[in-house]
Amino acid sequence: MRKVFVSYSRNNLDAVGQLVKDLQDVGFDAWHDRTLTGGQRWWDSILSSIRECDIFIFALSKESWESEACHSELAYVVALGKPILPVLVADNVRLSLLSAPLNEIQITNYLRRDKSEAFAILKAINSTPVAPELPDPLPSPPPVPLSYLGELKDRIESPATLTAQEQNLLFVEIEGAIDKGRSQAEIRDLLLSLKQRDDLLASVGRKVDDALRKVSTPERRQWQPRPPQPPAGPPPAERTPDPGVVGSSGAGGLMPANGCPQCQKPTQPDWRFCLSCGTALPTPPAVGGSGRIPGSKSRRYACPADALATIINDVRGWLNSQDFDTQQIDADEDSVLLQIKKRGSWRDFVGMGTSLNVVFHPEEDDMLTVEIGAGKWVDKAAAGTVSLFILWPLAITAGIGAWEQMKMPDNIFDYIGSRLAYR
Repeated sequence: MRKVFVSYSRNNLDAVGQLVKDLQDVGFDAWHDRTLTGGQRWWDSILSSIRECDIFIFALSKESWESEACHSELAYVVALGKPILPVLVADNVRLSLLSAPLNEIQITNYLRRDKSEAFAILKAINSTPVAPELPDPLPSPPPVPLSYLGELKDRIESPATLTAQEQNLLFVEIEGAIDKGRSQAEIRDLLLSLKQRDDLLASVGRKVDDALRKVSTPERRQWQPRPPQPPAGPPPAERTPDPGVVGSSGAGGLMPANGCPQCQKPTQPDWRFCLSCGTALPTPPAVGGSGRIPGSKSRRYACPADALATIINDVRGWLNSQDFDTQQIDADEDSVLLQIKKRGSWRDFVGMGTSLNVVFHPEEDDMLTVEIGAGKWVDKAAAGTVSLFILWPLAITAGIGAWEQMKMPDNIFDYIGSRLAYR
C-alpha cells in the first residue's frame, strides 16, 4: 500500500478531508496533519511522516502557497527526492506565478471534487515514479515553523492557573487573530478551549461567548437592501409541517427548532456553529422557485461578498469550456448580468442572438440570488449599466424552451451549487 502525505492549509480543510477520504476509499494510506498545536514534537511527527511517504501531495491554494509550514514541508520533500503531485484545491492562486518545483510539474485539478477529478488524481499517483531510498545522511530537517495560533493553543491548555491578566491577554490576542482574518474554524477551536478552562473568569467568559457569536454568525454586508418587488401572483398556501425536517413540529422531528443536534443546547437561527460545543449547525432546506422577473427561475445560495467575482469567473470559464460565448454586464441594484450564447449554432433575430440571461443578485447576510431566463443578446458596447426591468421585456418567451431541453438552467444552478451552499 503506497503511503501518501498531504500538505495543506487549514483554510482548505474541507477539500483536503474529501481528498483524503477519496484516497483512503481506494486503498491508499493517506495522511494529513489534523492537529492545531505546534511545537517541536508536532513538527518532528510531520517530518517523520514525510520521510515514510511514497508520494507527497501539495494541496495547492493561495493559503498553502503562502504558508511557511507548507513551504518547509515542500523544501524537505525536494531534499529527500520524493515524488511530488500538486493538486489544485482552490481557484484563488495564479498558476503562472508559481516557482520551482511546482511550476515544473503537471498540476491536477480537484476543484469540483467529483469522481472524474478523483480518478484523475489516482491516475496521476499511479503514474508517478517509485520513491527512491532515503539519502544517507539525511538532509538537515527544517526548523519548526512559527505557529502563532499553535502557540496560543499551548498557552490556553497550560495546566498552570491563569491569572486575570493572562486570561484577558489571551483573549485580546485571539481577537487580534479574528481581525486579521485567520481561519474561523481555528479561532472557534481556541475560543472553545479557553471557555472550557475551570479557572476562567466570568467577565472573560462573557467576552468569549460574544466572540463565538461573531465567528458563528455570517458577517453583515454594508449595503442597503433592494426595495421589495410586488408579488407576481397570489401568495403561496401555508405549508404543513414536514415530519423529520429540522425545526418541524411534526411527530417525526429529529430535534426541536433552534437546537444543537449534539448537545441539545438552544441556538439562534443565524448561527452556523453551536457556541457550547462547536458543532456545525444544519440549515433548513429551501426550494428554488420562480424569480422576481416573469418567466425566470431563481435559487438562493450562501456566498461571501468577496467571493462573487470568483464565482462569476468560474461560471464563465466552465461555460467557455462547454462551447458557449459569454458576456458580463453590470446591472442595476448592484446586480451582475451574465449572458450566454451557444457558439456558432444559434440563429440571430433582428441582429441579436437568442441568449440565456443569468443575473446574480447580491443580498445582505452574505447571500446570493441567481436568476435565469431567456432573452436577447445585448450590445455590450452600447449598453452601459443595464436596467433589469428594461431588459426583461426583450425576453423571448419561447426561447427558454430550447435552453430547457439542453437543461442549461439546471446545469448552471448545479454548477454554482457545487461551489456554494444552496439555501
